[in-house]
Amino acid sequence: MSGFRNIFIKTFYKIGSFVPTRLLLNITNQMLIIPFYHIISDENVPHIRHLYSIKSVKRFMHDLDFLLKVFKPLDYIEFQELARNNKRPVKPSFFLTFDDGLKEFHDIIAPILIQKGIPAICFLNSDFIDNKDLFYRYKASLLIDYLVNNPKLISDKKVIDWVSTHSNRTKDISKLFLSILYQNKNYLDDFATLINYNFKEYLSIHKPYLTSNQIHSLKNKGFFFGAHSIDHPEYRFIDFGEQIRQTKGSIESICARFSLDYKTFSFPFTDYKVSKQFFNKVYNDNIADISFGCAGQKKEIFSNHFQRISFEMDYLTAKEIYNSELLYFVFKAFLGKNIIKR
Repeated sequence: MSGFRNIFIKTFYKIGSFVPTRLLLNITNQMLIIPFYHIISDENVPHIRHLYSIKSVKRFMHDLDFLLKVFKPLDYIEFQELARNNKRPVKPSFFLTFDDGLKEFHDIIAPILIQKGIPAICFLNSDFIDNKDLFYRYKASLLIDYLVNNPKLISDKKVIDWVSTHSNRTKDISKLFLSILYQNKNYLDDFATLINYNFKEYLSIHKPYLTSNQIHSLKNKGFFFGAHSIDHPEYRFIDFGEQIRQTKGSIESICARFSLDYKTFSFPFTDYKVSKQFFNKVYNDNIADISFGCAGQKKEIFSNHFQRISFEMDYLTAKEIYNSELLYFVFKAFLGKNIIKR
């Protein structure tokens, strides 16, 4: 979320909580909402706890109750049909999405969705399925967590020297880990080796990602799956060739492994600064049928690319989040900036 947008939504979410959602829908004519989450849990999950707040099961269920009260749930087939015909729902509708393919989708989320009759799609990183590897940001959170629980390490000379070598801007090791970008992700592996922390052991014991068997089981229960890149880079920081490789490689791998007859993709992090050239290549070469960003309630110049809204702000209700997005949509419309231009 951009700084200005974040300030706006935090400032005006209380206004949105008093405005009827249906009134805002009538004003904006935005009949499609695409929420996204990563994880739902009542546990303080180590590989995520230092990155963002985790929405509890109770608050998630409240979100779903709000969505069901105002919107009709769509499954991927219905959503795909709308996208293919460049249409939007006549009645307010929502399409529920989840990123990163975490085990909580199987253990916690899916049972709730089945109970409430809500379909959903989960986007997978092809390198992380079956806990073969770990997202570099999750590694950063785990290292921070390990140092919090072993504070003496921070004053260890080898740790001090490592921080000094890898940063001339901050002595705060947590900030340093969180500032590491995809292209320098090996720094995290190097540091783990330095302090004898074993990511493979964490993967083996905690199994943070969905397994192939779980994915097949969920597919048989009516859930849908898509690609989320090979190993979760931020696309604006990788070149065009690597963008295509990450997209095509993950889609082909996941479609083949799970016998999917549709090709859908959600951007890791954000689609910010992704070029027209990329979208033209992906759609013209039939790499993907549909793709998703996460810039909030915005219009797109590409009819088969859709922006989603994060519902993971734990301090806000679903109504507050969505109404704030619609108010922001109206505000940007006055400035002529509610359409994303590439």
